Amino acid sequence: MKITSGEYKYRKIEVPNGIRPTTEKVREAIFSMINQWIPGANVFDMFAGSGAMGLEALSRGAARCVFCEASRANFKVLISNINGCRAGERSVVINKDYKAAIASLEGDKKLDVVIMDPPYDHTEYYVTAMDMLQEYELLDDGSIVICEHLYDNKLSDSYGKLEKLKDKKYGSIGVTVYFYKEF
Repeated sequence: MKITSGEYKYRKIEVPNGIRPTTEKVREAIFSMINQWIPGANVFDMFAGSGAMGLEALSRGAARCVFCEASRANFKVLISNINGCRAGERSVVINKDYKAAIASLEGDKKLDVVIMDPPYDHTEYYVTAMDMLQEYELLDDGSIVICEHLYDNKLSDSYGKLEKLKDKKYGSIGVTVYFYKEF
């Protein structure tokens, strides 16, 4: 697997065993949808795995990416991929579960772009994570949350102040983009 565009284009990304990475086709489609939010953005790759989504954002001009990966084995691969792209200075890497990672970001910079791609069999993660992002006041007016999921596992039209902006299908994969509106 490789980065598809930008500063790190063609850099190879190692994929940890046992994870389902976002395909290059779906990554391209997602980033074409959200391109206007990326330059200078503070990004949170919540279920990072290989880090491909966050590294893609950095490659396309995001200022910073917080990567969260709970698995120790996947975490080692993630660090290797960040180092391979020489993206360490613009990366914060957290080796905790997503709830602890969200709580640890309280009082940090607001997030412009949040990428959520949890294991597909854990649909409750979407609700919990979106509630926590708002509870800890990590989103700003105009922030977006991108959720990758099985298309048949429909997500809600809204979660608090997060309103569905787009919903796309790529084979069996669904991508839903939410927009945070303060007022």
